Amino acid sequence: MAQKTPDILKKIVARKQEEIAESTKRLPIEKMIELANSADTPRGFFNSLNKKVKERQSGIIAEIKKTSPSKGVLRENFEPVEIAKSYEDGGASCLSILTDRDFFQGDPLYLIKARAAVSLPVIRKDFIIKPYQVYESRAMGADCILLIVSCL
Repeated sequence: MAQKTPDILKKIVARKQEEIAESTKRLPIEKMIELANSADTPRGFFNSLNKKVKERQSGIIAEIKKTSPSKGVLRENFEPVEIAKSYEDGGASCLSILTDRDFFQGDPLYLIKARAAVSLPVIRKDFIIKPYQVYESRAMGADCILLIVSCL
């Protein structure tokens, strides 16, 4: 990681490394790959955005996030499924769902449940630092992932 990486990002990445070590003990990468390969067909993230652009509209990626380390709790009454439905009804092209537990109070279940409730493609917003998490993301139903270069 670059030397100019902010302290909070260093803490997050260190915690992610611990999480991945714990996860791979519970479920080896070979099993995670099997789960990823048997997941539902990905929804077209690019196609969903491009459709709006072709209609001369903005393609909106709407974020579902409960908490931020810098801002605290963003939404007390946090119902990811209801939020996802309201974003879809409001014309969003895609959803971005925080799954980081320790710093953003996210949860993979938020992604799983929200995706099941809507037809929009979903991006997993987390701190992806290892290939294991790429397969894990697909296994939980993510159609796309966010990569933060300074974490890699």
